[in-house]
Amino acid sequence: MLALLTLFSVLLGSNGEGVQAAAAADAPQETYIALTFDDGPYPKVTAHILDVLEKHGVSATFFVLGSRVAGREELLLRMEALGCEIGNHTFSHADLTSLSKEQIEKEIADTNAEFKRVLGHGAAVVRPPYGRYNDSVRSVIAYPLILWTVDTNDWRPRNAEELASAVIGEAEAGSVILMHDQQESTAAAMDAIIPALIEKGFRFVTVSELLAIRGESCNAIKMPEGG
Repeated sequence: MLALLTLFSVLLGSNGEGVQAAAAADAPQETYIALTFDDGPYPKVTAHILDVLEKHGVSATFFVLGSRVAGREELLLRMEALGCEIGNHTFSHADLTSLSKEQIEKEIADTNAEFKRVLGHGAAVVRPPYGRYNDSVRSVIAYPLILWTVDTNDWRPRNAEELASAVIGEAEAGSVILMHDQQESTAAAMDAIIPALIEKGFRFVTVSELLAIRGESCNAIKMPEGG
């Protein structure tokens, strides 16, 4: 566990204080849950989701595509201002397992360069598109790979009530819930999901905070090769 926390302190740099504070919080591990959103930002949908997060004072993790940063800088700044984490989802949503090591490095580096331009720092976590990774991907990416334990399949899209019911029913301690900030139905479902999960006693954290709190019991997270 100490090794994990040390790694995150190095990866996050000046942003590591929040994670380590969360890890030190004297709260039962069974209350923590992480909401994650992929493929954005999309101005209308992402803003709606951020409105709901802000209303209830909770955080989430957004796995952002580097190609979608330009022109949407204010959304990234708002995410961070609300205590959300911004993760690297590659630049072009490429299947990393089909790329050379040099191409993998470029997908991650180009996205982090966009984050640094807007936020002043890169991401500390990566979600490989489609959840696909192999030994080559792990050997190149020196960050935790974030997968998920609950897949909402909201990209189809799904009815907001159906989606909310699925998330509320499947969420459990330590869950990493996969959603996308593309569909308005997902944003609409958040108005029901967050209050219901709060009522069930869950506490919302970012994926880095969840890892720092739960350590190796985070089944949805693959540490870097050798980490």
